[in-house]
Amino acid sequence: MRFTSPYLLVSCIGILLELVGTGLVFVPTAQAIPAFSRKYEINCTVCHTAPPRLNTFGERFLENGYQLPGTEDGGITAKKNLGDLNLDDVTNYIGVRLRGNVLRHYTFEQQNPPVAESGVVQNKAVFGFPEVFSLFTAGTLAKNIGFFAELESHHEEDAIGIERAFLTFNNILGKDIAHVRVGKFDPSATSSFSTLRQQLEFIGESVNATTSLVQRAGLFPLAIAAKFYGLRDRSGTDISPYAPSLYNAVAETGVEVRGRPFGDWFMYQLGMLNGSHERFGDLNKGKDVYGAIRFDYAWFANLSASLSGFAYLGNSNATIFDGSNNVDVNWHRYGIAAHLRYKMMDLYGMFTLDQINQVPSTMVANFDRTASGLTIAADAYVTDRTLVSVRYDSMDAGGDRTQRVSQSFVGLQVKQYVRTNVAIYARNDFNVRNPEDGNAAARNLRNAFFVGIDVAY
Repeated sequence: MRFTSPYLLVSCIGILLELVGTGLVFVPTAQAIPAFSRKYEINCTVCHTAPPRLNTFGERFLENGYQLPGTEDGGITAKKNLGDLNLDDVTNYIGVRLRGNVLRHYTFEQQNPPVAESGVVQNKAVFGFPEVFSLFTAGTLAKNIGFFAELESHHEEDAIGIERAFLTFNNILGKDIAHVRVGKFDPSATSSFSTLRQQLEFIGESVNATTSLVQRAGLFPLAIAAKFYGLRDRSGTDISPYAPSLYNAVAETGVEVRGRPFGDWFMYQLGMLNGSHERFGDLNKGKDVYGAIRFDYAWFANLSASLSGFAYLGNSNATIFDGSNNVDVNWHRYGIAAHLRYKMMDLYGMFTLDQINQVPSTMVANFDRTASGLTIAADAYVTDRTLVSVRYDSMDAGGDRTQRVSQSFVGLQVKQYVRTNVAIYARNDFNVRNPEDGNAAARNLRNAFFVGIDVAY
């Protein structure tokens, strides 16, 4: 990794970590833990191997509509009258998460001319914090009725709004037979590879405001990314090839039913959404549908595994510009994911295949209608508070043949949990493909280094 002033940078990091560590370690011993832990009077580690990663108990808690596994009372058997509520009761339903990179350092092979000549190495360091602030409320309204709502402010995207909001109706027709979610939710939440529970946070791409072309690759799990260059949503806006999409969208609006009718070893999932990138709107009035199955294995106390497969079928959920008009296409995704947990180590991965149907005849020669992505990751505690994560991402991109370039990245992160819900981390991502003079966004970012903080209360 090449820095313009390595000694200055290392000194800044050292001072930063010392200050952060000092400020966080000397905190009163009373643990301030997230809402569900406060409500049920349990520690975060009951549901998490390493926040935000869930263990088996946490996965069942999520599936059961935020009720403890095997229960149906919503944890409200001793409900209080309205006049008896106090601040402690409110905190059982409200939580916050604050996270972001205090330092970002990028090494480019090239930034688009005329900013730099082809092949020229540029270094860029940026300070900033916080980047993402989330305020969420969740819990149970009554027996077998749960809710979740998240308001998120994202500095990098200069946006604030409702990220997720839904109701859950649980144990319909019998215990674990059917759980229903209605609202704006993450379809992959119960998959073996959850979009939103990554240890390596999403890092956005850089886009040219004039041409809408990606100038610097985004650092995402590439299996969940859109993967296509030249694809647009129904409003005519370009879809970034790095945007989480379809079954792996961050959140879309619809209805879903899932359950375990045969026991803990098998789960089914069926859902219908407005459409990819349509959020609370529905511009084409057609609906996307998806289905998934998951098999769970628990051989003994310290070893468990799961295997998931899904199909997402889009209905006129994207467009391609044919030279004069935006023409509707159907965008589908098929995927398989696996997760292996042994003691305090998680190994997981996903492979996805995307396909564009009904490509205009005038575009067939210039548009690659298939794309694929692979993500493999591992998280492991090397001490009781130090987590090491590594992730490999590869994308065989599709779409506009003049733009599409495949890529592969490796990311490594060390995360120190000062408390169960407070962590600092250092992360390094590097491109393993040849730069090719940096003529494509998938290749021009050679290295990215981050130092950040993740806090949840």
